[in-house]
Amino acid sequence: MDRKLRVQIEHLRRRLNGMNREDQDKLLALSRRLDRLIVQYQRQVFVALKERQGCPGLKK
Repeated sequence: MDRKLRVQIEHLRRRLNGMNREDQDKLLALSRRLDRLIVQYQRQVFVALKERQGCPGLKK
């Protein structure tokens, strides 16, 4: 898996947990960015699993 992506996810997660809860705009922006990274990571995991299983018709 992409180690850099996992490090980015962990970094953003820690920043999000340490943020001031009153700053709703920054919280929302950071949360959305974190969500996108998590979805990207999940897609990579799914593709890697399907490639290992030899799934025919999988788009690369």
